Amino acid sequence: MKLFTDPLKGLLTMLLCGAFFMGEIQLFAAIAPLSQKQLDEQSELIVTGRVVAVESKVQKSKIERTLGIHRDRVYNIKLELINLHKIPTFEQGLRLKEFIVVEAWRPATRIPPLPGPQGHESIPKKGDEVKMYLKWNKAKVLWQPLLPNGIKVVKKEQ
Repeated sequence: MKLFTDPLKGLLTMLLCGAFFMGEIQLFAAIAPLSQKQLDEQSELIVTGRVVAVESKVQKSKIERTLGIHRDRVYNIKLELINLHKIPTFEQGLRLKEFIVVEAWRPATRIPPLPGPQGHESIPKKGDEVKMYLKWNKAKVLWQPLLPNGIKVVKKEQ
């Protein structure tokens, strides 16, 4: 008695190859919001400030690397500092009324639509007062809010 017939061998081979290639695809899920304790612990700099300018541009995604067309809207937020809540050691010389530039992002296009990180929950507008929980990005040499809820709008501009 034959255990495997020719059509069954072909089907089994395709199934194993398919399982192997599916194992190579990386799927990401949306990032859960951080608790207040996690925001305080993971941030290197916590500031309150007034948004002076917000510029945005759409660029190829550096987050989503799978096959498809993936674009992110990247926001450069210029912040006038009002209060410093947590200061890292290398930024001790930072004074009030100085400006810092913060980079935030949201997905603009995902073809095919895939689950994954959805960027920052709230993007402030010019004139808004915000509290930001920031982490230093050494590669880009700028501050980035923690994902996904590292930006909290304290007071909206009227």
